[in-house]
Amino acid sequence: MTNSTIDAQTQQPAVCVNNARKAFGDKVVLHDVSLSIMPGEVVSIIGPSGAGKSTMLRCLTLLDTYDKGEFSYGDIKVTTQGPHGAVYDKQAMKAARMRFGIVFQNYNLFPHYTVMKNICDAPVVVQGRDKAEVEAEARELLKRVDLTEHADKVPCELSGGQQQRVAIARALAMHPDVMYFDEATSALDPKLTADMHRLIREFAASGMAVGIVTHEMGFAREVSDRVCFLIDGTIVEEGTPEEVIEHPKDPRTKAFLAHAQD
Repeated sequence: MTNSTIDAQTQQPAVCVNNARKAFGDKVVLHDVSLSIMPGEVVSIIGPSGAGKSTMLRCLTLLDTYDKGEFSYGDIKVTTQGPHGAVYDKQAMKAARMRFGIVFQNYNLFPHYTVMKNICDAPVVVQGRDKAEVEAEARELLKRVDLTEHADKVPCELSGGQQQRVAIARALAMHPDVMYFDEATSALDPKLTADMHRLIREFAASGMAVGIVTHEMGFAREVSDRVCFLIDGTIVEEGTPEEVIEHPKDPRTKAFLAHAQD
């Protein structure tokens, strides 16, 4: 267990979901799922395709909504459980969107914006921050992700790994408490995967909560403080990487890991 995780145990969760349910028509995708991530903690959600990982991430990032359950970011209660399901507070949703950043699997950069404009646009337009201040911070972020010389390029002039690092810098520019990664290493070579590992551990060391959805068991094992195994819309096992990946107890976890490829 890392020092950041030990410190986090006395704090409020950066994000917390209790007894969440999500259905599309008659198909229930999430069944009473509970999940929390503490400040300074890295949590990976693993599981087979169709398990509900993407739906969970979409609901956590307010791209979709839970039908039932309670959901909060720190002291911001995004939902409460009403008599007919989850009740979302619009002002809380707006405030919660300032608490997290996400790096999508396909990065979702604006193709016609330069790297600098991709990073600076939301802090200036959405948060109303000073443009010169944001641009100065963006240059520091580009230095941090080793992209200083690419500031004036557009996404099509960058490699996939470079685009991912722009997406990370863009998310960090919003000063999030929580950072989510959707398949953080799915298209990266070993060197870039190692760089991603380093960055994520740096984020956690700074007190940021990190949530990762991944199929890469080796990466989850190396980078995570805690791993949650999601299958059929339910978290059936969670614990340290050693407990869940190396010594799983649930037969469904064992069956999945037996077929998973690093």
